[in-house]
Amino acid sequence: MGLVVAACHGRQGSALGEGTSFHVGAGYPRTFGLPDGSTVVLNPGTSVFVAKGFGKDNREIQLDGEAVFEVVGMPGRPFIVHTRDLMVEVLDSAGGGARFHADAYRSKPGEEVDLLEGRLRATKSYHSDTDNEPETLGAGEMVMINHDIDLMEKEKLSPAELEKLKEK
Repeated sequence: MGLVVAACHGRQGSALGEGTSFHVGAGYPRTFGLPDGSTVVLNPGTSVFVAKGFGKDNREIQLDGEAVFEVVGMPGRPFIVHTRDLMVEVLDSAGGGARFHADAYRSKPGEEVDLLEGRLRATKSYHSDTDNEPETLGAGEMVMINHDIDLMEKEKLSPAELEKLKEK
């Protein structure tokens, strides 16, 4: 079975199946359901690839762009988003999911992940000469990474930033 690639300019939601790729063109964000019941809102200029076997063998996604994920909890079945510089894993110890925002365009030097609900682990996807330790995030925290200067920092979101993100 081949890879499906499409471009869209509408707001309507639909489903992304395992082994598919999608690019949102200019216009409005687009909401998609995933095979495991999670949802993702992709902003314009964003591409996503849903791994073959998603929902059965894995729950892994590759992201190039900006998206908001609402992840359904599935103990023992981690939800993982791969960007150019990060591997972001939903920590699902109590069976709860997570809601987070990722801004990770390959064309920009930095990436950011903001956690609204749940717990995440962010790990560099490349070997660093300075620090390879993952960051664990709780609700209201964010991690920024810049591969060019080999820097990854975790910070608390301000109340204003948190409110703005909750509106996405």
